[in-house]
Parts: sequence; structure tokens; C-alpha cells
Amino acid sequence: MNVSNVLAIGTAITTLAALTTLTILFFQTANSALYTIENNDSGDGSGDNDDGDDDDGKWWEDLDLKREERATLKIALNTLLLGIASATLFVPMTRVWHPSKGLYDRFNLGVLAASTFMVGNIMFVSFWNSANFAAGEEQENDNNNNNNDDNNGDDDGNNDDNYEMDEEELLAHHRKIASISSLILALAFSAISACIYHAGKKLPETGRHPDSSSSSNSNSETTKTSYAQGKSAAHMELFYEIWKVLSTCTIAIFSILFLAACILSLGEEGERRREEGGAINLIFVLLWMIIVTTGILVMGRKILGETKLNGELGLGILSGGTMYFALLLFVVFVLNVNVEDRPGREDGAGLATSFACFFLSIMYLAFSLGMYKFQDSFIGGIIAEDDSSRVDDSSSTGDFWRMKDEIGREAVVEFALKVDRLIQGLD
Repeated sequence: MNVSNVLAIGTAITTLAALTTLTILFFQTANSALYTIENNDSGDGSGDNDDGDDDDGKWWEDLDLKREERATLKIALNTLLLGIASATLFVPMTRVWHPSKGLYDRFNLGVLAASTFMVGNIMFVSFWNSANFAAGEEQENDNNNNNNDDNNGDDDGNNDDNYEMDEEELLAHHRKIASISSLILALAFSAISACIYHAGKKLPETGRHPDSSSSSNSNSETTKTSYAQGKSAAHMELFYEIWKVLSTCTIAIFSILFLAACILSLGEEGERRREEGGAINLIFVLLWMIIVTTGILVMGRKILGETKLNGELGLGILSGGTMYFALLLFVVFVLNVNVEDRPGREDGAGLATSFACFFLSIMYLAFSLGMYKFQDSFIGGIIAEDDSSRVDDSSSTGDFWRMKDEIGREAVVEFALKVDRLIQGLD
């Protein structure tokens, strides 16, 4: 079994396992949240619901969700978004391993490697967003409650079989499962991404651009090569300048949001959010986004700059990476949309993060679409540049050998003259 088949099987298994896990988590969390909401609604209005037909269609209008219920629904939405992100990986996978239309080359492997890496980062963001940083206090309260229950004697021992978790415990349970699952899937996708990247580095440049095809006419070939290099250089220079501005602004925005989230976590309102865990979750999400943005900023400058890092593979990484980074930003936008309808309890930092990520998502999506539109120009220019560098190297090598041959002939002639003089001297 070759490397391509191993990568195809590993990527498909990882993606299907992620989809299965996230689907199960979504239905479990959503059903739990809806069951709790329905029970609370029926319990609160049990005496006022004699006219059941009159209340049809008004259940959601008059619904006042508790914090735990909103948080559980948010976890369900989180798992749904993760499932959608994982399912989109079948698109770059098809471009690589489709039986008739797939192309196993450096560019497509770069797109797939960056896509799986960014899906892994979406999982990491989900981990930071779902982690229960208020678990310490809750665990202490639970231990105190358990100690009080133990002091009631053995008469209540039979009630353990009928024990049901309250809303706080159920929320902590769902958050724990979601965070652990997200962390495991993030590590799995990161490992698959590294394997695809190393496999792509071992492949040669494909030369699939029309401008790089061989021609019997050397003048025409030189003209095509020069044209491809000029067009590619102009496009790369434009995208390089756009990338510098876009990535720098992104880091600046997330840095400002990070500082704002840290400042707003102080005070009485910040203490309430710290107890709920929301403030700490947002701080870690923003910190992770700063790290990821810094990484793609450096990578993008090396790919579009003078070094042309990894050639076609690098272009694929930047194209796929920006597309799925836009998806990552959209996920952060959805997860931080303010659903609090009570005045004075809005999350200012979360709301600012949500809108900032929405607009940045549109910008990165537009940049990625531009990369895909001009990918042939980029690839043709890189291949033409490689061809010209190989010609220059071969020319330099030929000059070196010609010079070496001339030096060798001069040494032989000089040696023959010395031998002739020696013979004449003996005579």
C-alpha cells in the first residue's frame, strides 16, 4: 500500500469518526436541553395551561431560558458547527483522491493539509470555549453537599438509584464531554495535517500549468516563461501587500479584544462572569486566535514573499488555510453572539469579538477566493522561475566544466614542454 492510499484511509477514518462523535454529542445535548426546558415550562405553568390549544405556537415566544439552559443549547450549537466544519473536508479530499477528477499533487495536498490543520484549530477553539473553568468552585460545593447527605444516615441510601442531576450538574457534564471530545479530535486532525504536509513535501513540482509545457520553439518558450513570471510576480506582489495589511490588522484586533476581555473580567460583573466561566473561556479563545493568526501571518509572508516557501505546496497551504481560517472566524462569531435579553447583563467583550470575527471572516474568505482564482498564474510563475533557475545552474555548471577542461589542457601542454626541455638537456 503506497503513501497516497494510507493518507486517504487515515483522513477518511478521522473525518468519519469526528462526524459520528459530533453527531451523537449534538443529539444528546440538544435533547437534554429541550427536555429540561419543556419540564421547567410545564412545571412553571401547570396551573395555567388548561387551554392547551390556545398555547400552541406561543411556547418559544413566552420562553424565559435560564443560564444553564442557554449554555446547554450553546454547546449543542457548538457541536453542530464542528460537525459541519468536519464534513466540508470531503471537498479537498475529493480534489486529491477522486478516481477520475482527483489530482495527487503538491498544491492539492497543501490545501488539504491546511484545511485539516484549521479544522483542528476549530476543535481547539471549541475546547477552550467548552472548558469548565468554574469547575473548582462547583466541585467544592458538590463535595459539601455530598458530605451533608452522608450525615443523614443510611436511611436515604436507597435514594441514590433514583438520583437525577440538577441543571448545574447536567451543564457541567455536557461541557466536560464536549471539551474532552474537542481536544481529542483537535489532536487527531493536527496529526493528519502533519502527515499530509510531509507527504506533499516529498512530491516534485507538477508543472501542470500550460505555460510550463515543453515547446520545440526556444524563442516562444522563452517568451512564455517571461510572461508567466511577470504576470505571477505582479499578482504575488498585490496579494503580498494585501496579506500584510490583513494579517497585521487581525493580530491588532485580537490583541485589543484580548486586553478588553481581561479588563472587563474585573469588577463585580466580571466576578459573576468568572464564576460562570464565560470570561475565562473568552480570554483563552482570544489568546489562541492571536497565536494562530501570528502563525499564518509568518507563513503567508514566506509563501508570497521572495522565498516562495515550498512552491506549489505553500500556495496550496495559504489557499486552503485562509479559506478555513474564515470558517474558524465564523465559528467564533456564532459562539459569541449575545443571546442575553436582560438589560445590563450583556457581554461587551463577547459581542465585540463576535462582530469583529464576522467581518474578518468575510475578508479572509474574499482573500482565499482570490488565491483560488489566480492559482494558475501563481503556479505558472513558480514553475517558470524554477525552470529558469535550473537553466542558470546548468549554464553555470557548463561554464565551470569548460573552464576546468581548458585548465587541464594548459597543464598537459606545460608538462609536455617541460619533458621536451629535459630530453634536450640530456642530449
